[in-house]
Amino acid sequence: MARQSLPLGTYGKVKTWQDGSSWIARAQYRDLDGVVRPVKRRGKSQAAAERSLKEALRDRQTPLKDSEVAPGTKIAKVAELWLAEMETLVDEGTRSPGTYDTYKSVYGTHVKPVLGSLTVREVTTPVVDRVLTTIKKKSSSRARTAKIVISGIMKYAARHGAVTVNPVREVGRIDSTPKRRPRAMTAAERKQWLDAVESSEKARTWDLPDLTRMMLATGCRIGECLAIGWSDVDLEEETVDIAWRLVRRSGAGLSRLSSTKTGVKGERLIPLPSWAVGMLKRRRAVIAPETAPIFPDSLGGWRDPSNVRRVWREIRDDAEMGDLVSHTLRKTVASFLDDADISTRKISDQLGHAKVSMTQDRYLGRRLRDRQTADVLENVIDEV
Repeated sequence: MARQSLPLGTYGKVKTWQDGSSWIARAQYRDLDGVVRPVKRRGKSQAAAERSLKEALRDRQTPLKDSEVAPGTKIAKVAELWLAEMETLVDEGTRSPGTYDTYKSVYGTHVKPVLGSLTVREVTTPVVDRVLTTIKKKSSSRARTAKIVISGIMKYAARHGAVTVNPVREVGRIDSTPKRRPRAMTAAERKQWLDAVESSEKARTWDLPDLTRMMLATGCRIGECLAIGWSDVDLEEETVDIAWRLVRRSGAGLSRLSSTKTGVKGERLIPLPSWAVGMLKRRRAVIAPETAPIFPDSLGGWRDPSNVRRVWREIRDDAEMGDLVSHTLRKTVASFLDDADISTRKISDQLGHAKVSMTQDRYLGRRLRDRQTADVLENVIDEV
C-alpha cells in the first residue's frame, strides 16, 4: 500500500542524530508547490537541535497559515484576507477606492455582526438569504451591497478550496422600488440654479457657475469635471478629454485616478458646445499658466468633490431647490440628447456608460467622431 503523501504545509517525523560535538534534527516538509524537501537544523544538544528545527518549520508554515482558508475558518478571517486583496487592487489602480471603502463599511456594519463568528461551512444559502432579508428591511441598497460583499468573501473561500459552490449564487434577487425616479431639470430650473450660483459669492468662490456649465456641456460626473486639467482641453479643436476622476480615499487623501476602463487617453474625447469653449477661454485667460486644474482650489490644486458637494447643498437649500444634486445635471444632459433623437450609443459615449460591445470598446474606442452631441447642447444654455 502506497504511503500517503504529506498535506501541503506540513512535515513528517523528526529524526535526530549526533554529528561530532553537535546534534542534527531533520524532517521532511511539503512546500506549497507540492515538493517534499528536507529541513535540517543543528544544536549543541538533541533538544536544542529539535527546538531549532521546529522554529524553522514554524516560520516556513507562517505564510501558508496566514492565508489558509479551510471549511472551519471563521468568516471574519476570510473577510480580512479578501479585503486585504481588494486593497492591493486599489493600490494597483484596478479597483476604485470608493468601492473598497463602501464594501469595508458595509461588511463592518451589516455583515460581520451576523456572519463574522460563523465558519465557512456554516454559511449556507438559507443563512445568507436570512441575513440579506434582515438587512433589506433597513435598506435595499445596503442589502444589495452586502450581497456583493458576502459573495466576494465566499468566492475567496472557494478559490482556496474551502467550499465548492458559492452559496450566494442561489440567493434571490434583491428588488426594490426607487424612492424617486431620476429626473432632468426643466429650463426654468436650469435658469433658477444658474441665477442662484451666479448671485452667491460663496458659489462663485467655489466655481459653481462655471462648473455647472461644464457639467451641462459634457454630462460628466462632478468628480470627473473637477479632475479635468488644461492638458485635457483642446480649445482649438473644441474638445475635452475625460480621462480622470477625483476620489478621496480613507487614510490616503485625494487621488486623481483614471476615469475609463482601459485608462487610454482619448477614450472619451468629447466635443464641446461653443458656450462651453467661451467659458474655458475666459478661465484660461485669468488662471496662472502653471496651474494644472481648470477648476483649481485656492492653492492651485485639485478641488475635493466632497467639499464642492457640501457647498452645492448649501446653495441649493438657500435657493429652495429641493433635492437638486450634481447628478441631476448628468440626467439633464442625457434627457436633452435623447429628446433630440441622438442615438443611445452616442449618449452612452458622452456619459461614459457601459460599453455596447467588446468590439466597439476594444477596437474602435469610445470616441465621439462628429459634433452632433455638441451641436444639440448649444441650446441647453440658450434656454435658461
